Amino acid sequence: ARIERLITDYSQMLKDEASLSREKMKNIDLNIIIKNVVEDFKQNLFNKNLEIEINVIKRKKNGKAYYILGIENRLEQVIANLLDNAISFSKNGDKIEIEINETANNFLLSIRDQGPGFAEASTQKIFERFYSNRPKNFGEHSGLGLNIAKNIVELHNGSISASNRLDKQGAQIEVLLPKLN
Repeated sequence: ARIERLITDYSQMLKDEASLSREKMKNIDLNIIIKNVVEDFKQNLFNKNLEIEINVIKRKKNGKAYYILGIENRLEQVIANLLDNAISFSKNGDKIEIEINETANNFLLSIRDQGPGFAEASTQKIFERFYSNRPKNFGEHSGLGLNIAKNIVELHNGSISASNRLDKQGAQIEVLLPKLN
């Protein structure tokens, strides 16, 4: 139920957009947010009898927390929407990877699936509101998920981009979020 709420809370979300920037941002650990959402999704996949593996890969030298300044439930929405997207393109037996890397000033979050990848020449287009190149049977999605993710990421002074994987078939979405230094 929490996953549905995270993914479908659109109408409220759109009303909130204006006030979002005024919401109080706090120091939060990106790793904990990812862990919570991933655990929910794993349970959900298990309940639906889907064998899709979600692996979190952390590339951090010293095991310290991944602190950013942000709004926890909004960032959960980003991860939930991106994961939901990846799962929707995955088949039984597929693996989804969430990798956290860091640069001097940012955390780089990559979500990779083994689905068909993007047909678009311009992958930035997928972040436009109501844009969807979903298979026809994909009725429950409004095409807003990636747009919402983009709005939230930009609110956090981050950026989001999409590409096809180079290592194998599949899509990759990358989210860059500024570190709390």
